[in-house]
Amino acid sequence: MAFIQSLLMAAYIGLVAYGAWSDARELRIPNWVSLALLALFFPMALVSGMALDALALHLGVGLAMLVFGFVLFALGLFGGGDAKLLSACALWVGWPQAVWFMVAVILVGGVLSLFVIGLRKGLGFWPDWLVASAKGLFEPNKAVPYGIAIAAGAIAVTPRMDVFPELWREIFILIVG
Repeated sequence: MAFIQSLLMAAYIGLVAYGAWSDARELRIPNWVSLALLALFFPMALVSGMALDALALHLGVGLAMLVFGFVLFALGLFGGGDAKLLSACALWVGWPQAVWFMVAVILVGGVLSLFVIGLRKGLGFWPDWLVASAKGLFEPNKAVPYGIAIAAGAIAVTPRMDVFPELWREIFILIVG
């Protein structure tokens, strides 16, 4: 079970990172990323031995974030892919880590916004290959690729998640101290 749990956690991190990378490149997070995160959560809950009340909280947090994300989308403050990725990550994060997740997303999002403004101001300075490979970061008058902030927040709280593999926790403690 520990091996399967580790594989699922690695898949979670890989999918979240891919969502950020895709957003940076194209200002688009593919639907399959959020759907895969949703689908993989249930086997992860099973192999991690999650209780039904905890599962209900995870589902509630994911649903609440979906509603919140789509309100931001309706207001023109967020992309649809961002709303779906936020919800899928919140499903994995659960309660009460969702609070820390959102704090991390907001903080990273603010820094990211300033960084993107700086990148876009120096457009003639950057090599063409770099601008072409990360259009989402460089394209003037476009939205900030907020999937990067969502992914950073999701990965930042990963060690605090209920489904974080115990083996990884021990390795994390050895590395961090």
